[in-house]
Amino acid sequence: MTLLLIAASLLPYASAQETTAGISFTDYFTGNSMRYDFHHAGNSENEYYYFDKVLREGKWAGSEVSLINPFDYGEQMFRIIDNATGAVIYKNNYCTLFNEWQTTPEAKRTPRSLPESIIFPEPKSLFTIEIFARNKKSKEWEKKHTQVINVDDYNIRPFTNKHESIDIHIGGTVANSLDIVLLPDGFTATEKEKFIESCRMWCNALFSYSPFTQNKHRINIRAVWAASEESGISIPGKGEWKRTLLGTRFYTFDSERYQMTEEFQKVRDIAANAPYETIFILTNTDKYGGGGIYNFYGLGSAGKTGRTGEVYVHEFGHSLMGLGDEYVEIGNTVSALYPEGKEPWEANLTRFVNFNGKWEKRIEEGTPIPTVAAPGSTEKDWKIGAYEGGGYLEKGIYRGWPECMMKALTNFCPVCQEAINRYLDYLCK
Repeated sequence: MTLLLIAASLLPYASAQETTAGISFTDYFTGNSMRYDFHHAGNSENEYYYFDKVLREGKWAGSEVSLINPFDYGEQMFRIIDNATGAVIYKNNYCTLFNEWQTTPEAKRTPRSLPESIIFPEPKSLFTIEIFARNKKSKEWEKKHTQVINVDDYNIRPFTNKHESIDIHIGGTVANSLDIVLLPDGFTATEKEKFIESCRMWCNALFSYSPFTQNKHRINIRAVWAASEESGISIPGKGEWKRTLLGTRFYTFDSERYQMTEEFQKVRDIAANAPYETIFILTNTDKYGGGGIYNFYGLGSAGKTGRTGEVYVHEFGHSLMGLGDEYVEIGNTVSALYPEGKEPWEANLTRFVNFNGKWEKRIEEGTPIPTVAAPGSTEKDWKIGAYEGGGYLEKGIYRGWPECMMKALTNFCPVCQEAINRYLDYLCK
């Protein structure tokens, strides 16, 4: 067999040669993209990965310099290893809808699987994929899945573009920009212009907020047009089901406004018709809702929901770089997502377990911890500190600013702006 699966459950994370130094893109990669499809399965305590297929896609849209993600974000991580040298030639982190499902009551009762995939620059020679997940308790990386892939295997499928790609905003070259693709769901063949107008609105909303305003020159936004059979989006709680391109639905995990799709490989199929690094889905509905998962996809209603633009940008904060929600639920002190004694990986939240590399250097000496905004004070009076509450917890977790796009759908706070700029600097090299 040329696609060799190796069981690798519960092996600890072993750092191989993980540095961009010495990795020449042209030495190791063809310049195109490769996609690895699999099924992510398990229950609340365990997860397994089952191989589906490998595809060759179009030109690689990511950086040819930033090949090793240095940010320890996400609940999942994968590495590409060159078999001839043993070097790690690509690494990236991400989260999944399956990870979120594992925190639901259903996951305690019954196992299930969801389709997933990862993309990376296509290697020139024999390579190994390693997929890691964070341990539920320790939050340390564990190797879960390993597969050796022969690039000459005739079972690797070619991808053919079938849908129209439309430029919405082009700020720079593909290799040195963040490439965003906008996808439609619930728009029929007669609603193309409505979708394109929604894409323009999404673009305008993004660039109305710092630091994206200042980075227009290194962000590209393209749309892929593909029609759905029926207009609108499924609302299971009301018994409404629509036959749509991507299977988007409200009531994800029984949360009315959580609007997502469980058909991620279909999302990849449509996204691949344009060069992209990050995906955002626009849905044809006036019902308020959406979601965003780091390095997976973001989603928002394209209709007139009242705060459409702010929701777009908030969810993009999640999907681009995994910014955490800063909402506070009064009385809530326990969270499976943010267990006590473990540092959140999100750049805008801390439990002070491992605060280094976040915003600790921006806190002025003498600033009280926890920091409290004086009643009646405004943004001009505030200072960067550690304001208690975030991640839906009232106590024991801290954010850097009183209000933020990730809390109140207002401007991004200084902490989040700095984190976004760092991430853009990495992506756009």
